[in-house]
Amino acid sequence: MNKIFLWIVLAVIILGLLLILLNTRMGQSGDAPVPADNSVSAPVTPAPPVAQPPLPVTPGTPADGEKLAAAGVKPSPAAVERGFAFDTGEETPATAESPAPAGPGTTPLTAAAHDEKAQPAPAAAPAAPAAPVEVKKAEKPAPKPQPAPRKAAPAPKNQTITNFVVFVRDGGATIRLDASSPIRFKHLELTSPARVVVDLHGTWKLSEPGVPKGEMVKDVRLGKKGSDTRIVIDLHAKAKTRYILTKGKKRLDIRLDKTK
Repeated sequence: MNKIFLWIVLAVIILGLLLILLNTRMGQSGDAPVPADNSVSAPVTPAPPVAQPPLPVTPGTPADGEKLAAAGVKPSPAAVERGFAFDTGEETPATAESPAPAGPGTTPLTAAAHDEKAQPAPAAAPAAPAAPVEVKKAEKPAPKPQPAPRKAAPAPKNQTITNFVVFVRDGGATIRLDASSPIRFKHLELTSPARVVVDLHGTWKLSEPGVPKGEMVKDVRLGKKGSDTRIVIDLHAKAKTRYILTKGKKRLDIRLDKTK
C-alpha cells in the first residue's frame, strides 16, 4: 500500500515538473524583447488586430497543486503570467492593456519627437530700440522789413531871412527870424562857454543883426555846416531856451530866459 502511494506521488511530481518546464518555455517565447527602432518613420495606418487562438495549456487539478506545494515546488513567473492556478485547475488568461491604435493622420511619437519637446524654447529676440523722435524747433518769424528812411526834401533855392532882430527884455531876450519860405532847423545848447547853436536847413541869405546891450545875449555869429546855415548865439550865462514857429513856419522865435 505504501509503495503504491509513493508511485502516485512520484508520478504527480514528474507531471508537475513537465508542466512547469512547458510553461517556462512558452513564457520565454512570449516575452522575447523587440528591438527598438529609433529611426523616424512615416505615419502608417495600423492594421486591425487579428485574434489569435490561445495556446493549449494542460490544466492541472487542485490536488496536483496541493501536492506540488507540499513538495516545495513553486510555479514560475511565466506560469503565473499565463494565468495558471493550482487551486482551480483552469487557465485564466491575463489581460494586458494594449495601446490604443493611432487614428488616421497621426504621427507616432518617436525618440526624436521626445528630444524636440525636451529642448527649451529659444529666448525671444530683444525688441529693437525705438527710433529717436526728432523735435522740430519753432522757426523764428522773419523780421519785418523796415521802411527806408525818408530822404529830406532838398531845400528850395533863393531862401532869404528877411528880418533878423534881437529883442532885450527883463529877465531875458528874444531872437526873431522872418523867412521867405518855411524854416526847418536843428538846435543844440552848449556850455563852457554858454551858447546856443541853430542850424537852418539849406543855404540862406541873411546878415548879422545888431545886438543891444543886455544881461542875456553877448553876440550873434553866422557860419556854415556843410550845406546848412549855422547861427551861433553867445550868452553871458546859461539860459532856458524855447523855439516857437509861427506864420506857416516862416517865423522862428528863440526865447532865452534866466534860470533860477
